[in-house]
Order: sequence, then structure tokens, then C-alpha cells
Amino acid sequence: MDPLDIIAGTADAAFATDEGCRITIWNRAAERLLGYEAAQILGQPCHEFLCGRDVFGNRFCDGSCPPSQMIRRREALHHFEMDVRKASGETIRAAFSLVVVPGPRRTQYTLIHLFQPVDRSRESDELIRRILATSPAPGLPPQLDAHPSTAPIATPLTAREIEVLRLMAEGISTSRMADSMFISVTTVRTHVQNILRKLEVHSKLEAVSLALRNHLI
Repeated sequence: MDPLDIIAGTADAAFATDEGCRITIWNRAAERLLGYEAAQILGQPCHEFLCGRDVFGNRFCDGSCPPSQMIRRREALHHFEMDVRKASGETIRAAFSLVVVPGPRRTQYTLIHLFQPVDRSRESDELIRRILATSPAPGLPPQLDAHPSTAPIATPLTAREIEVLRLMAEGISTSRMADSMFISVTTVRTHVQNILRKLEVHSKLEAVSLALRNHLI
């Protein structure tokens, strides 16, 4: 199963960022918990919204992103807690679990963040195990290339496929996509397969990340 399908099917708050710390997935549970809408936050640096601080009040989230630095140093990522800012300005403490999913190129990866208010943090343990089980290399991304490829996407997507991509980035399940677009589940799956083929990727998670990176959504 694609890790994106697991995120779409969970009630836990989850979002994902690319290697540039830009938000590529923002599910409905994250929207409900923090108040930021997907259309507002997708493609933006996560630290500009979360403004995370450690348990002592020190700034944790910034442009350098400590977890991203740890990934580059090939260090393991562990669970942690931090205070994050909601859209209302209120601050809540949340427990975070991170999973690294390697991308199609050696320089690329997706960092999945699963989080809950501290008193509910244990509920994400099973979800973490499921994502790790589906990732081909769940711990750390491959060694990064010094000169990444930046080849543009040659094949354009249709307007309908772009719509499907946007819903995927919001963590919407296949059945809910079908309902919101007034089409069948089979048609949604056909659109997804066409997207994967045109973007030359192997998973929906890769497709969303690539689409954000190339400003397709």
C-alpha cells in the first residue's frame, strides 16, 4: 500500500514535507487540529506556520529544520514533543513521530509527520508501524547526490488529473475523492494511474511531492 493511502485512511493528524521543508501533504485531521486549511499551507515552509518550540520554550522550527539536518547526517529520527501554533494563535503541545520515505532521486525524500496532542500520542504507534512496513527503505534516505537533477516534467496533466492531485495532497481517500468529484472509484483509480505514468513515478506519495516541487498544484 502507498504510504499516502495510509495517511488518507487514518484519523490521526499528519502532514509531509519534501527535502526543502515545503509541505506536500496536509490531511483533514491536521486541518481540524491546527486550523490551517490545505489550500493555505501546501507548498509553504512548515516552520512558518508551526513555529515549533521545544518543551523549554526555545525555537525548534526554523529554516534549517533540525530533523532535515539529522537526515543529511544520516542520524536516526526519534519521537519528540514540541509546542506548535494553531491558526487561531493558540499554542498546543503535540507528540511527533517522523518517517522518512525515499524519493525517486537520491537527493529527494518525503518526511511524514504524525502528531497528536500529548495525551493522545500513543494512538499513532500502530500507524507508524504500518507506514514503516510499506516503505522500501523506511529509516533514512539514500546518500544525497552533490548535483541533483532538475529536469522538468515534459508531459502535462489534464485539469481533472490536477484536481485529483490536489485532493491527494489533502490526504483524501479514493472513495471520498469519488464522492466529491461525482465520479466512480474506478475512474479515480484510472486518473491516479495516468498521473503516475505521466509523472514517471511509482507511488502517489512521489506524485504529490513532484507536483508541489514543479508547481503543478
